[in-house]
Amino acid sequence: MRSFKILLGLLVISIAAQTQVFNYSLENTWHEVPQKHTVLPQFDSAAAVGILDERNIEYIVEGKDIAMYHSFHQIVKINTDAGIEMFNKIYIPLALNVLLTNVKARAVLSNGKIITVPADKFKEITENGNKYQLFAMEGLEKGAEVEYTYTLKKNTTFFGMEVFQTSSIPKQKVVFTLSVPSHLKFDAKGYNGFKMSADSLIGDKRITVGYDENVPALEDEKYAVKSPYAKRVEYKLSYNLSSNPKVRMYTWKDFAKRAYTNYTTVSPKDVKPLNSFLTKLKLDDAASELKKIIQVENFIKTSINVDKALIGEEVSSIEYAYKNRSTDMFGNIRLYAALFEKAGINFQIVFAGRRDEYPLDEELENWNRIDETIFFFPNTVKYLSPSNIELRYPYIPPYWAGTKGLFLKGTTIGEFKTAIGSFNEVEMEPFDQQSHNMEVSIKFNDALDTLIIHSKQMLTGYGAADIRPIYAFLPKDKQDQANIEIIKSVAGSTDIKNIKVENEELIHFADNKPYSIAADIKSSELIETAGNKVLLKIGEIIGPQVEMYQVKPRPLPIELPYPHVLNRIITLEIPKGYRIKNLTDLNISIEHKDDNQMTMGFVSGYQQSGDVVNINIYETYKKMYYPISQFEDFKKVINASADFNKVVLVLEKI
Repeated sequence: MRSFKILLGLLVISIAAQTQVFNYSLENTWHEVPQKHTVLPQFDSAAAVGILDERNIEYIVEGKDIAMYHSFHQIVKINTDAGIEMFNKIYIPLALNVLLTNVKARAVLSNGKIITVPADKFKEITENGNKYQLFAMEGLEKGAEVEYTYTLKKNTTFFGMEVFQTSSIPKQKVVFTLSVPSHLKFDAKGYNGFKMSADSLIGDKRITVGYDENVPALEDEKYAVKSPYAKRVEYKLSYNLSSNPKVRMYTWKDFAKRAYTNYTTVSPKDVKPLNSFLTKLKLDDAASELKKIIQVENFIKTSINVDKALIGEEVSSIEYAYKNRSTDMFGNIRLYAALFEKAGINFQIVFAGRRDEYPLDEELENWNRIDETIFFFPNTVKYLSPSNIELRYPYIPPYWAGTKGLFLKGTTIGEFKTAIGSFNEVEMEPFDQQSHNMEVSIKFNDALDTLIIHSKQMLTGYGAADIRPIYAFLPKDKQDQANIEIIKSVAGSTDIKNIKVENEELIHFADNKPYSIAADIKSSELIETAGNKVLLKIGEIIGPQVEMYQVKPRPLPIELPYPHVLNRIITLEIPKGYRIKNLTDLNISIEHKDDNQMTMGFVSGYQQSGDVVNINIYETYKKMYYPISQFEDFKKVINASADFNKVVLVLEKI
């Protein structure tokens, strides 16, 4: 590691990003006599501020192998008591086979006093099954600086990512360096404005530098995802100049071939158990492809346990799955692929990106980004998630849709099976297939102190996805308890009778029959009296609603789990001898249109016929994504539903 520090001390990298050019001198930034730092005015209200976040990745030839070292250097200024709480204990994660070296830590108080953490204060602990090196920063106060550095020797991988923008603290300076032997050429790419240099050859090292400054904390926002917008760098090995300097390594094409072969090859020992599975399946050769897909999925998800803790090559075999009724994640996908192929089902394996995480990049082949696996069926243009037992075809976790995935299209060259990999959009189910609708009838008892309500809620698609598993995986008493909670959201009452649930089975994901739950409710919670007037909290019938009152500027666009529609129909019977004074309070209309088409909106209104008032509420979000330019309109729609939630009808005697 010492030679690397010497090289860095001699190197100045010029980094160009669009029209910006700046110089950053790479040097040993741990000073024996610590320097004092000033917090920039824009960060002085933060609990703590990262003065420096420096990370170095170094690959070193050691004998016949290449070792990987990951070094960290952090300097943090403490501004508040909350900042002290954040940094009075430092946890260093220790993964399997990781060697921790060069650990140093100290606190510098505002009066200049230095408190060095002694070696005997570094302790290895285990929490929730994870190992950490823990050390306490004693004597912290407002204005103090926490500084620590360490190096991890890791299992060597030629792909990686460093994220520099998180929700915890802003950072005034962040630095990334990648140092590799001169015969290896890595590609490194910065995201969301993180600036990267081209690599520079210095002696026997090839060095790439990334840099940014004044990075704000990326805070949580309602209806937003953060990870895709975080400043970060990703890197991967692309060329070995000492062997094949013109052949790009670890491409998506290579990945597609390897993955497809691994997932679809059936070994001789797996042939017999595979045929035994087929016998148990009892597939009808004349059945439609759709019916076969549904049958295979239901069979595997109800008879094979996927255990992430299983270790060993044999646990991924079809033979192991047949004998033990369990397998690992890899073996689960292999079993699906084998049964689909035997059943004559046209399928493609897809490695899905995630809208709520760091997306796959077609340009930079970071194989470490591959995580989620689904199946695509070209004949039905639908998807299946093999790892999520609570979902059924055609529904996959919603954040896996609406973004790009790597599709593996199988092909045969002679007797050799392989795949062509290409990036395509993983389509989301249409917005009108995801709904949470209501039909509610309301009347008063004779004493006008209780509402007699008949409620029916109907959910489809992702609207029903969180509810259907209740009936598949929970015992009867827990199901009954869940029913009460679902119905209670309508009127806040537990005086519930005649509960009727329909289409609760997981199989109804395929035909999207609405899950429905109906009941008769008696509620006094929605009624108040004020002299000779009766106050009816009609707005609470639609359940609690989110409010959005954004004071500071919104940094992130709107991202919903899935597009959806909510259609509520309320029938209110006015008691004899009364009238409603303020029916017009029910009229709310907030819409946003693109090209004269409503893409989001909340519209409510009423019609009165004699003593009956029919209230119609239509709320919709036709997209998953709305740009920041439409945030104010989105906020108005959200707040419109909250405003309706507060509507109180005033009944007065005629």
